[in-house]
Amino acid sequence: MNLHRRSRYFWPILLTILTNIGLAMPPTRYGAAFALLWLLPGLAWAGLLAGWHRRPTAEEVAVGLGLGMGTVVVLTLVLYYIPGPLTFPTLLVTVNMLVLAFILVTPHPSIWNLGFGIRDLVICPLSFIISIAALFRLLYLGYSEFQGDEGIVMMRAARAILGDDAQLFYHQKGPAEVLLPIATWTLSGTINEWQARLPFAFASLLGIAGLYLLSRRWFNGWSGLIAALLLAINGYFIGFGRIVQYQSLVLAATTLALLALWRWSEGEGHRWLIAGAALLAFGLLAHYDAGLVLPAAVYTVGRRLWRTRSRWRTLRADVLSAALLALGILALFYLPFVRNPNFAKTLGYLSGARIGTKEPLYNNLLSSLPLATFYNSTYYLIGLAGLLIIASFLPFRRFGLLIPVSCILCSLAPLLLRSSAPLLTGPILALLLTLIILSPRSSPAARAAWLWFGIPFLFYFFLVRVPRTHVLNAFPGACILASLPLTRIWQRLRASRTTHHVSLLTSGLAILALLAYYPYLMFVQHDPEIKRTWPVHRPALYWRPSDKVPRDGYFGFPYRAGWKVVGALVEEGILSGVYASNEEQEVSGWYTRGAERTYCPAPEWYLIAQNVQDEVPVDRAEIETAYHLWGEIQVAGEPKLWIYRRGSAAASPGVYRVEDYVSRFDARTTPASVVPPPPGEITPAGYTLGEVVRLLGYHLDTADARPGGSIHLVLYWKALRPMETWYQVFNQLYYGAMWGQKDGTPGCGLLPTIFWEPGQIVRDEYTIPLAPSTPPGDIPLLVGMYNLGTGERLPVRDPDGVPISDAIPLAVVTVR
Repeated sequence: MNLHRRSRYFWPILLTILTNIGLAMPPTRYGAAFALLWLLPGLAWAGLLAGWHRRPTAEEVAVGLGLGMGTVVVLTLVLYYIPGPLTFPTLLVTVNMLVLAFILVTPHPSIWNLGFGIRDLVICPLSFIISIAALFRLLYLGYSEFQGDEGIVMMRAARAILGDDAQLFYHQKGPAEVLLPIATWTLSGTINEWQARLPFAFASLLGIAGLYLLSRRWFNGWSGLIAALLLAINGYFIGFGRIVQYQSLVLAATTLALLALWRWSEGEGHRWLIAGAALLAFGLLAHYDAGLVLPAAVYTVGRRLWRTRSRWRTLRADVLSAALLALGILALFYLPFVRNPNFAKTLGYLSGARIGTKEPLYNNLLSSLPLATFYNSTYYLIGLAGLLIIASFLPFRRFGLLIPVSCILCSLAPLLLRSSAPLLTGPILALLLTLIILSPRSSPAARAAWLWFGIPFLFYFFLVRVPRTHVLNAFPGACILASLPLTRIWQRLRASRTTHHVSLLTSGLAILALLAYYPYLMFVQHDPEIKRTWPVHRPALYWRPSDKVPRDGYFGFPYRAGWKVVGALVEEGILSGVYASNEEQEVSGWYTRGAERTYCPAPEWYLIAQNVQDEVPVDRAEIETAYHLWGEIQVAGEPKLWIYRRGSAAASPGVYRVEDYVSRFDARTTPASVVPPPPGEITPAGYTLGEVVRLLGYHLDTADARPGGSIHLVLYWKALRPMETWYQVFNQLYYGAMWGQKDGTPGCGLLPTIFWEPGQIVRDEYTIPLAPSTPPGDIPLLVGMYNLGTGERLPVRDPDGVPISDAIPLAVVTVR
């Protein structure tokens, strides 16, 4: 083997070896895991895209990194299907084999040294864009505790690593946002908020870079710069770029897919078509929202097919192979998902609760503004909307239609914004979009950009009943279109040979700073936490149409209550027993290390956090009268969470600083540490109801079992399959007559069965009063479930599987 061939393999193999060595050392283990999972495969893909005898450009590096993330996601999905826990050696060997395979087939080895595409990556404007975007996404990334949806993702990841082979099918979304932390956590061993979020922030940066590169290829460098900066400071994408959620993955996958497909449409090799199809499939593995880019992608592919009709047979085979690849990737998850019982429940949720079926069309233009003007400054939205309107006029400027169209739109604007006129607004805007796309003055790139913006815009503003933050899917295309008028003005001023373009640049940077300061205050700065202390610390510089904000739909805003102190105290046995909290289970469940939670009165502990976003109701009067302050948890010297214990105070409350517990808590955060163990010290039951739920066991307190008294019962249910029916629990003391009865929705009304997931263990409490005329003696206690709508009871099978009517003979209560 000659020197050149040996050098071809030296650097990549050395880099891979060093990464594996880093995995063996705790201080570098996470960094090595990140590099092995999310960097090395992508760099190898970049070399494959570049081909022979050429260093990869920034476009090839960006697309390669996107393909690398997608490839690891697919490999992790395949390993997840293997029965049993996902282990460190399994994932390590698999990823190393992938990287080694890339090393052997990469045509150009220079991608593995530090010289690849260096000029295109470190000089302005791409480095400037990445720096601005990184400031908003990486600074204080680990400050906030996991929020609701993040807690769900991380708990699913933990259960999946431990061998639960159905967690991905309960998620009601694509699996990618769970597979990323699964892979990262498996290689790193432990995880914290910063480590879990970094791959998503990286994907967000990749999406911003992809938008710049795509807009530059579509139009010019100035358009790419403006579009990428507008998206880099967009509050929606900043918020979601700072949490464990799919939106950043969809942005990166769809943007890079369009870039790859556009390169193929301009006559480049078949590998770009394959890359684009694979990236689209990766996006759909993240979320169904990625499907909204398909019209722009189909137009891009069809453009080349139309231009090269003479090669139709060859190109048709290429397109078919790319489509089959994408379908094969999607089939890895969606075929098993369709066969899973939870698919019907997911479909019903999406078509009913989110999209809505009561009305043919909706108008969310005004109803989405309160949330949109909270994520972004009102000035940003007004400016973006104004630039979009100007961009919509450009295709008509040489047909004498500019003034008539302007007058018509201005006269209809009040009517179009009315939520009571959806049947008029949506069709008019759809017609305008069609005219723009069909205009001879629209370039192919402009048509693709309008499709990318228009389809999500029309879908979420006029076809979906509750769009919430999903409207963000319209912003990437909107930012590109908004850059076109500014680019034209800039180019004309520069061509005029005056100094006006310098003034324009200075003014533009000042406006950019003004618009960017708002998301910095809302998402990056955490002293104070503006969202949690609104409107006390509302930024006075930024006007909003109303001080009122929607109740929900908030993601990525800073929030730290000090929950890691609670987890450490639980681990040490200091804080033991059942607790209740005003924080939602998705948050407290992650940090309390499997401690048992109740939603009913009289727990051992109350954990009350300050300024909770999605607050769970608790009985404040009960806390004031029957509990004492046991401890206070401080964040940066400020009290944020209070621990109350039942009974009278035996000592003064303790004060705990969260900063003293963070590293200790994080070092112990393994998958096994966060998954709640099965309930211990319960009386086993084992009865099955209707093949949908099993009663694992119970606690029964009969200390007050007397005429006029009560008994206290705690049931532990385990869901066996997804439930779309609201079942009510009945508890009866029946012996010839009804001497005591208590029916209710599980969890004191807060845990209805329609939200239960297979495998989930639900604690369900009841205090059953006894009638004053109850005779002394033994009375059977009967338990069961019935359909709340029809009253029909679920049939019961005993632990041996023998049918025994429709009630569980749980115990015999002796009335004294």
